[in-house]
Amino acid sequence: MDSNDSPEIPDEIETLWETVKGDFGQAGGRRLAGVVLLLAWMAFQWGWGNDILLPPIVARAYEAVDDGVTWGSGAAAVASGVGAGSLFWAVTQTVDAIVVLSGLRLVPGITGRISRMLRRHGWVKPYSELSIGTRFLIAYLSGASVLCLVDVFATGEPGIGHRRHVLANAVLLAVAGVAMILLVVTTAIAIGARIPATSDASDFVVRYARNPITWLVIYGGLIGGSALFNRIVGSEESPAKAH
Repeated sequence: MDSNDSPEIPDEIETLWETVKGDFGQAGGRRLAGVVLLLAWMAFQWGWGNDILLPPIVARAYEAVDDGVTWGSGAAAVASGVGAGSLFWAVTQTVDAIVVLSGLRLVPGITGRISRMLRRHGWVKPYSELSIGTRFLIAYLSGASVLCLVDVFATGEPGIGHRRHVLANAVLLAVAGVAMILLVVTTAIAIGARIPATSDASDFVVRYARNPITWLVIYGGLIGGSALFNRIVGSEESPAKAH
């Protein structure tokens, strides 16, 4: 029987504020510090922190092997870059899933409330009921920890012990998605470096990709540009609404 069909999940009795007070009302300093650290980690991992570090790691591993001339070194450089990037992604995804799943113990009331709400509306399914395509998309686009959280909220059962196979599969799916992208990009760079017409462009990409500041500027520019665009569009729409 589907987990969303039985048993029926009742509406919340206490308010959201009461739930929050229940989790934090008697919380000690260590618990509050743990929540702050958990939120900081989630901001890094779920934001662009790991995305900023990935390209420099791949570029440095690639550059350390490639001689820019022979095809053998190009193939080795591709393998080195993809391997380094995949290892980094596997480690961060594993740590992320463990930290997040463990951190839910700090806020059992909030976790349970979210789980009941999602199950009541039928918005989540247990990992075992998700198709491989759905699992891959969640793990690749959102991370292994999010796929694990989907299972937690869908079953209403937090914890890592009985979810180790879910964690392992989620990490493998996340790494597989990143590895495919890295393989395509590094292969294109290796080929481009050995073609006279594009060799300078390939060298330029590798040179700037290995610097984290490059990606910090790129992502910062995307955020700033998006905010500026929304501000301009919003200011243009305001006079129109006045009429």
